[in-house]
Amino acid sequence: MGNKDALISINDLREGMIVAKEIVVNNNVLVVKGTRITQSIIKKLRDVYLENALIVDGEEIIKQNKKLDYNKELKEVRKTLRNFAYQLENMFEKIKLNGKTDINDLRNFSQRIIDELISPRMIVKNIIMEGSKEDCIFKHSVNVSLLSLFLGKWLRFSGEELNLLLYTAILHDFGKTKINNKSICRPGQLSSIDMENIKNHPVIAYNLVKDIAYLSKSVKYGIVMHHERLDGSGYPLGLKDDEIHKFAKIIAIADTFDDIISNREKEKDVNPFKALEIIKGYSLGKLDYNYCNIFIEGIINYYFGENVVLNNNKVCKIINIDINNLSQPLLQCDEDFIDFRKHKELKIKGFVVN
Repeated sequence: MGNKDALISINDLREGMIVAKEIVVNNNVLVVKGTRITQSIIKKLRDVYLENALIVDGEEIIKQNKKLDYNKELKEVRKTLRNFAYQLENMFEKIKLNGKTDINDLRNFSQRIIDELISPRMIVKNIIMEGSKEDCIFKHSVNVSLLSLFLGKWLRFSGEELNLLLYTAILHDFGKTKINNKSICRPGQLSSIDMENIKNHPVIAYNLVKDIAYLSKSVKYGIVMHHERLDGSGYPLGLKDDEIHKFAKIIAIADTFDDIISNREKEKDVNPFKALEIIKGYSLGKLDYNYCNIFIEGIINYYFGENVVLNNNKVCKIINIDINNLSQPLLQCDEDFIDFRKHKELKIKGFVVN
């Protein structure tokens, strides 16, 4: 047995491992040396191979264990975010029942998000891979809260400002819960009348919080203004530029990014790079230019080293990204490098688990 080889039991055998020594049953070679293990091979070995152990590539075991740890971490993040969404739904139901926001509930929920904030890289990856799907209220609000918190940190906000920003993001879409329309998560299918109703949701949420004693005005402004746009095309007030509070500008970016990833913007062929490219496009008139650049630079830091799958089903690693050419990153596929500027036929489909 070589120095890099390892002796393991069949029960510990996993897909992707490499056989380091041929497996023989009744003088017949069942699996040749160098074979990469598949589920069908595992089943076959469990059916006919009676030995307690077999020899596999030890380095491959290390890789597999790292992959399992990575998968476990991603699953834990998804579980945590689902729990946040469930807690937020309960909090919103309580608000609807009592007709007011319990400031202590808001503070406690905000603190739970901060305390349980595990692996920003995994959170960003989960948002990119899953978005908020059909849940445009609770899961969406959790995603927007986390993305807003990240951007606030990248903007070097103080601890107090970060708390207030988080309060704003948590409550920004409460108004949607008061709109009795099952299609609110699919704006492309709404009638003009329904769309006008949807445009009331920032005002509904603002009216909920405007009379809360000791709650900063910045939270109230951020809530009512989060759909305003710098060119005046937003709602409900049609504000422009510096008339829009900075919290609203931040939430607008996070809100738009999650909508794009979740395909509520009705964009075609959205992938992690296309989503950032769209945000960059919106920075030219609709969303704050400087905030957008800082958001993009912060997010792409979590892209480096990740694996993506191409339209030819190859899996490649992200090596470099040009912020001025977001849709054409430099990738490494096995021993080759792919420069998208020279391969127009290739497209990125999305992230994969490493």
